[in-house]
Amino acid sequence: MYDLFDEFPATDAAYFEAANNAHDLAHWKPSHDTVYEAGRRVGFSKLRRRDTGAGQRAFAKVYKDVCKAWMRGERFKRDVIQPKQYGEKISESELLRRRVFGRERVGDLKALLGRG
Repeated sequence: MYDLFDEFPATDAAYFEAANNAHDLAHWKPSHDTVYEAGRRVGFSKLRRRDTGAGQRAFAKVYKDVCKAWMRGERFKRDVIQPKQYGEKISESELLRRRVFGRERVGDLKALLGRG
């Protein structure tokens, strides 16, 4: 659902898009730059923590101002966020070595506890 000129997403749709994507900004492709900017101004962490009613009201106020600014010609620069890298890359041989080492340590612990 868009506004009268089909330029911006409706406020409700924009809020739910920002709130639903606030947890993963690196992979989010916003439908319009105004949606991202309004979310940034409200604070993505606040969008994640607030109850729907309070978050929606705060977002609606900011979103209205951001849309007006866009229509005046302002453009918003989006920060490039790199996705987090989880874990380390290890070779198959290193993985096998760690498993063997881990089993040996577990065996040593069992022996110490008298369960081996």
